[in-house]
Formats: sequence, C-alpha cells, structure tokens
Amino acid sequence: MRPVLIAHNEPDDFRDLLAARFPDLRFVYAATAEEVLAGLREHDPEVVFSIKHPGSPDPVHAPIPRHPSVRWIQVGGSGFDHLSPWDAGRITVTNGAGVLAPYLAESVTGAMLALACGFPNYAEQQRARRWRPVPFTPLRGRTLLVVGFGHIGECVARNAKALGMRVLATRATPAPHPAADEMHGPDALASLFPEADFVSLHVRLDATTRGLLSREAIAAMKPGACLVNTSRGAVVDEAALVDALRSGHLGGAYLDVFETEPLPSESPLWSMPNVILTPHASDNIVGWPRRFAELFADNLDRWRADEPLVNPVSP
Repeated sequence: MRPVLIAHNEPDDFRDLLAARFPDLRFVYAATAEEVLAGLREHDPEVVFSIKHPGSPDPVHAPIPRHPSVRWIQVGGSGFDHLSPWDAGRITVTNGAGVLAPYLAESVTGAMLALACGFPNYAEQQRARRWRPVPFTPLRGRTLLVVGFGHIGECVARNAKALGMRVLATRATPAPHPAADEMHGPDALASLFPEADFVSLHVRLDATTRGLLSREAIAAMKPGACLVNTSRGAVVDEAALVDALRSGHLGGAYLDVFETEPLPSESPLWSMPNVILTPHASDNIVGWPRRFAELFADNLDRWRADEPLVNPVSP
C-alpha cells in the first residue's frame, strides 16, 4: 500500500498510535500547505487523514481532493465544507461526526446555564467589586429548539431534557426521537422560532444553511431568547444578530463560530455584556486529535479489508 498522508500541524499528537497499529505502513506527515503539496506530488497517496482547525486552515487541505491519486479522505472533525466539491465517483470522504459530540454538548449546556443564571453579568460585577443580587429564570420548564438533530444535536437535547427543559428539534427526516418532545422538518423553523427560549444551531454549512438565521428569522425569535451557535459562522447573519442583541430583542448569545475568524478586534460582539464568546473551541478537549486518529485507525483497518467505512458523507 502507498504511503498514507497525514495533514496535521502537530504530528506528535498521535504518531505513536498509528505506528503501533500499522507497523507495516508508512505515514507521511505534512504540517504546512507546502508540505501537503509535496506529500501529494512525491507519494501519490490513496489515503489521506486531514485535520482542519484554526492552526491548520482551509488552504492547507484544499488541494487534497484535487490530487488524482487520492481515493479516500478521512476528516478529523465533523465539518467537510472546506473540501467541497469533490469527485464522488473517485473519492470517498468520511468524517469524525460523533467523536466529540458529548463534549461539545457540554460546552453548549454550560453556556445555556451561564446565560440563564446571569453569570456574564456577575463576572462583570466581580471585576467592578459590586455586590448586587439579580433574580434569574431557570432552565427547567423553558424551551430549547435544536436546529439540526445529528450526533451533537442529540447530545445537547439529552442534556437539556435532564435539566427539565422542553425540547423541540428539526432534522431532514423528522422521525420521533426520545430526546425530543417534538421533531419537525426544516420547513417548520419559522413556526418554531417564536416558541423557543434558546435556539441552538447544529447544521453543516451548505447552500441550504448559509444565512439560515437571517434578519427575518432572528426577528421571528421569541423576545428575550438566547442564540447558541457552535456550527458555522456563515449560518447566521452576524450584523442582524448584533442589532438584535443591542436592541434587547435577544437576551443573549453563546458564539463559538463567526463569519470571519479570528473575530476581528473591531467587532462589537467582543464587548457585549450578554454575549459569551469562545474562539472556535467548543469541543477543544485535551487530546482531541488523538480521538479522531483512533477513528481513522479503525476506518483504515476497514479500508484495507475492503469493508464499508464508518461515517461516509456526500459532497
């Protein structure tokens, strides 16, 4: 088998794992765009393990699906829009959906609790050495709308149910699910926005979801509701979101993704007291690359045995 190309900027994260699992294979590690191009040219790999993140941005990985030798790309993460389009007749793409879902759901749940309990306000009071108790509305009995009920959305819904929330959800095939009180198709969103105290986005970015939270959609949300976005920044009209937060139409937001990343220093979101920001790090748990490498290793065993791969995706 030809050498396997690993596109990741920190190869020591899991080099030992792959060497131990596959002593008969050669792995070529590429940490930069130049090294990726060189690895493709020199080794013509059939298999590529590609981990995209802020330290290894889109341009590093973009040439991979265009190289004629590549037959399978394992994505270290759930998002794969940075590879689209690819030739589905030649290349199989699999992703890491579900690997970090429980941990990202913890971030979402923690942010909802923080917003509901007024922790951003108390953090500001702490810095100002000001003592002023403020009553809060608990999550129990409130309504969460999960937009995109995949691995992450399901974990978020289960956490919310454990906290006593009512859960509405949307997905392409709206079959009932025990973690949701109501399951709807995506076309029901307009009617669901006014019901939700929290809206949490868990959709991949494509032509159908770009701008999904438009100015009109945000205006349709329940007054005082909070938005959670850990999917992709382009799913939300950021300017409309800023306006809704400033006016008080929305009560708060937890944002992990943005239209431009890193978030520009002049963005008003930085200084909004009702906004919690994280730098595209909602699932940045200790040792996360190794967890994706374990899935890749399992799939590589399947590839070599000519067995179906886990988590295939479509362009």
